[in-house]
Amino acid sequence: MPAGTRLDSLARSASVLCRCRQNGGFPGMERRVASSGENETRARGVLHRLLAIFAEVKPREVFSVLVLTLNVFLLLTGYYLLKVVREPLILAGGGLEIGGRRLDLDGAEVKAYAAAGQALFLVGVVRAYGALARRFGRMQLTTALTLFFAANLVLFFLLARLGVPLGVPFYLWVGCFNLTVIAQFWSFANDVYTPEQGKRLFAIVGIGSSLGAMFGAQIAKRVYVPIGPYNMMLLAAGVLLACLGLTYLVHRDDLAGSKDAADKADAPPGGAAGGFKIIARDRYLLLIAGLTLVLNWVNSTGEYILDRTLIESATSALDTGSEQRGAPDAAPAGAAPGAPLAAGAAVYLVDPQASRLLEGKIAAVKGGAFDVEAGGKVVEGAGAGLVHPRTEKGKKAALGAIIGTFKGDFFYWVNTFGVVLQLFFVSRIFKYLGVRFALFILPAIALLGYASLAVLPALAVVRVAKIAENSADYSIQNTARQALFLPVGRAAKYSAKAAIDTFVVRAGDVLAAGGVIAGQVLALSTRHFAMVNIALALVWLGVVAGIAREHRRRAADEPAASADLEAA
Repeated sequence: MPAGTRLDSLARSASVLCRCRQNGGFPGMERRVASSGENETRARGVLHRLLAIFAEVKPREVFSVLVLTLNVFLLLTGYYLLKVVREPLILAGGGLEIGGRRLDLDGAEVKAYAAAGQALFLVGVVRAYGALARRFGRMQLTTALTLFFAANLVLFFLLARLGVPLGVPFYLWVGCFNLTVIAQFWSFANDVYTPEQGKRLFAIVGIGSSLGAMFGAQIAKRVYVPIGPYNMMLLAAGVLLACLGLTYLVHRDDLAGSKDAADKADAPPGGAAGGFKIIARDRYLLLIAGLTLVLNWVNSTGEYILDRTLIESATSALDTGSEQRGAPDAAPAGAAPGAPLAAGAAVYLVDPQASRLLEGKIAAVKGGAFDVEAGGKVVEGAGAGLVHPRTEKGKKAALGAIIGTFKGDFFYWVNTFGVVLQLFFVSRIFKYLGVRFALFILPAIALLGYASLAVLPALAVVRVAKIAENSADYSIQNTARQALFLPVGRAAKYSAKAAIDTFVVRAGDVLAAGGVIAGQVLALSTRHFAMVNIALALVWLGVVAGIAREHRRRAADEPAASADLEAA
C-alpha cells in the first residue's frame, strides 16, 4: 500500500476515534453505559418519588435515610421479640427471691419494683457510656455496645438451658438494652444529619421504628409457642448483628460526604463533662429531662394498671370456680406442663379470646389436641399450648400463655396504629403545626384515657386507652422528642441524651414503683391509680409549655437555624 494511502487510512481512523471520544465513546459502548446509568438513575428516581410521599428528601439523602430506616426497623423488631419474651417470664413467675427468702408478690408488683431497680443499675451504665463516648469515635462506640448486648443474649440462652431463673435479671437487662441501644441509634442519626435534615427526615426514619415494632410483636406472637422464649433470644442476637452492618454502611456514606464529616466521625462524641453535668447547666436539657421523667412516670403507672387488670381478669374465673366448688381438683401426681395428659385429668384451659383461665377436665384426647370440659361446655380441639395440668407449675405456664398472647396482640395493635400515625400524620404535623405542637398531643391523649379509666376501670377500657397512648408515644411523641436534640451540641447529643434516655427514663419508673408501694399500703384500686395519672398528665402539659417557650427562644438565638426551627 502506498505511503499516502496508509496515511489517509490512519487519518480516517483517527478522525473516527476523535468523533467517538467527542460523542462519549463507541456507539455500542455508549448504549451499554447509558443503559446502566439510566437504570440506576431510574431506580433512584423511583425511590426518591416514593419517599417524597412521606417527607421532603433530596437525592443525596436517599441512601442514608433508607438504610437508617431499615436499621431502626430491625432494632425494634429485635426489641419486641425480647419484650414479648420478657413479659411472661416476670408476670407469670410472680414472687421474688432475695437472699434465699421468697417474697409474696404478684407478677405486676415484681415488674414495677424491677423497673425501679433499673434506675439504680443505669447510674453505672450512664457513667460507663460517658467514659466510652469520651474515648472512642461513634462507629467504635456503636460496635462495642452492639457486640456486648448480642453476647449477653447468648449468655441468657445458656443460663436458661441450665435452669437458672431469669425473670427479674432479664427484665432489668431488656430495659437497659432498650434504652442504651436505641438511644445510641438516635444519637448516631442526630450526628449524621443537620437540624434542617433531621426535621425533614426523622419522620421517615420513624416509619422504620413503628413498622419494626409492629412486625416484631406479630412475629413474637406467632413463634412464641413453636420455638419457645429462649430461642427467640438467639434470633434477636442475630438481628443485632445485622443492625451493626447497616450502621457501618451509613457511617461510610457520611464519611464520603465531606472531610468535615470524616473529622467529626473520628472524634470522640462525648464532651469533657459528664452527661449529668451537661444537663444541669442547660435549662433546655433540664426541661427535656423533666418531660422524659413525667412521661415515663405516667407510662409505667399505666403499664401497672394494665398488668394488674390483666392478671385479675385472667384469674377471675378461677376464683369464681373455687368459691362455687370448694378446693380445686388435684392434678395427677408428677404432672407437669407439656407432660402427656389422659382423659379425666384436671387441667387449666387457656381462653385467649377472653384473656382468662378456666378450670376443667379432659373429655377426650385427639392426637395432639384435646376436648376439654370447662365453663359448662366442651371445648373441642384445644391445642397442647392451651391445656396445662392443674398444678401450680401448670397454672404459671397457662397464665404465661395468656399474658404472652394478650401482650403480643396488644403490641400488634399499638404498633399498627403507630405505623399509621407515622406514615400519614407525623411529617404533616411537623410541617404544618410544628414540633412544639406535636409535644402536646400525647399528654392530651393520656389525660383523656385515664379520665376514662377513672370512670370504668375494665380490661377492655384499659386496653383501648393504653393502645392509644402507646401508639402516639411510639410515633408522634418519639419523633418529636428526638427532634428536640437536633439544635444542641454534639456532647449533648451523645452524653446528655444517653443520661436522659437511660437514667431519667428509669427514674420515672422509680417514681411509678414508689406509687405502687404506696398504693399497696393504702389498698388503692386501679381507679385511684388512674386518678394519679390524671394529675401527672396536667403537670406534663405544663412542662411541655416550658419546652415550647425555650425551643422558640433557642431558635431566635441561632440565626443560622432560626427560620427552620421557628417553622417547627
